[in-house]
Amino acid sequence: MFDKSVIILVVSREILEGTVVDRNAAFIANRIDDIGYRVRTIQVVDRVEAEMAATLKWAIEQKPTFVLVTGGMGPNWDDNTRACLANAAGLELEENAKALEYVQNAYRRLFAKQVVSNPDMTDARRGMGKLPTGATCYENTVGTAPAVQLDHGPTTIFLLPGVPAEMQRFFTSHVMPVMAAAGPDTVRGERAVDYHGHDESSISRALADISAKHPKISLRTRVQGTMMARAIRIVLVAEMDDAVALNELLEQAEQDLRDRLGLEFDTPPTDAGRLGD
Repeated sequence: MFDKSVIILVVSREILEGTVVDRNAAFIANRIDDIGYRVRTIQVVDRVEAEMAATLKWAIEQKPTFVLVTGGMGPNWDDNTRACLANAAGLELEENAKALEYVQNAYRRLFAKQVVSNPDMTDARRGMGKLPTGATCYENTVGTAPAVQLDHGPTTIFLLPGVPAEMQRFFTSHVMPVMAAAGPDTVRGERAVDYHGHDESSISRALADISAKHPKISLRTRVQGTMMARAIRIVLVAEMDDAVALNELLEQAEQDLRDRLGLEFDTPPTDAGRLGD
């Protein structure tokens, strides 16, 4: 149904060890769904350079519209996401004047606030100013590491800091506008049906039949309430070029679902809305 896909890679040994809970992938996935993209996969990757490079190479070979990577962007010895991307894309890693300027600005700012003891551009700090050949960067006004964008064939790759506050700022201000501009010029709509008093297994066959009958509809379920007062919310989602045809499709699918479950129309249908509204 959706022809725009995204692969999300989270670089973090701490998440793999269970000492940190990932917040970045959930933040990204929630927001790109709203503008019509499908998350193909989410992977957590260790900071081991060979493993990271291999995973990035695999992601690029899948030819998604976007690969979004968070983490491994700082000045530490194992912050090697930039180098791994260069390796995976078959590019050189070279100092970028604009990226070096952004890093220098960051350390001068932090020195003025007495967060760091000096603003000097050490080798470790200069490493954040190295980008794959042809990549562009965005200044980090919260932390130190610039975000990186690389257009590689049909895929655009973004490297974002792993600190959630920094990642969220970059994603909202830079990544989302790029994705929205490249997104499908289609209309997306959804309908919600609440089914009370039963567990999910009792409606599994009905949902499978509705999905087979309406292949352009994506069905999502969510359990609400408690075991004693439980409701299953069934959300029907579709995306088409024509708003009228979309509403007709959703209306028919919802009616078929209600008929199958023995439910009457008790709530007005939700109008389809243009992506990003």
